[in-house]
Amino acid sequence: MRIFLLIFATFFAFTDDHKAPNFEGLLSSEIFDLDGKLDMYVEKRSTCSAGVPKHFHPALGTVVYVLSGKSQSKSTGDWKTYESGEYWFEPTDWVHGGDADTPDLGDVCTELLLIRVVDKNKNHTVFVE
Repeated sequence: MRIFLLIFATFFAFTDDHKAPNFEGLLSSEIFDLDGKLDMYVEKRSTCSAGVPKHFHPALGTVVYVLSGKSQSKSTGDWKTYESGEYWFEPTDWVHGGDADTPDLGDVCTELLLIRVVDKNKNHTVFVE
């Protein structure tokens, strides 16, 4: 019976042609309870020249800190490049990623620390088509 269930689950895992958008390079992720009303998500990501799908965060905001390498954001209205030791703030529900005017940073690897606070049991990232 176990073998049948394993084969059955494997079949459906490989026959699903629709791949949901996601972020590459998740190294670690933790959720911290804040007074039973909010969750604080802390994530560490490492990517090399990876694109970011269009998305937004229904959070109270997101702080992105560059641990190493360089990254970029348009959260202030204009593209800005951030390097190791720098950070930026992403406002609530700000749609970003997949922008046609994203500047090319070349072949770069980046490690980021992301911190966002979200209402309890609410999805912290919503992908947009």
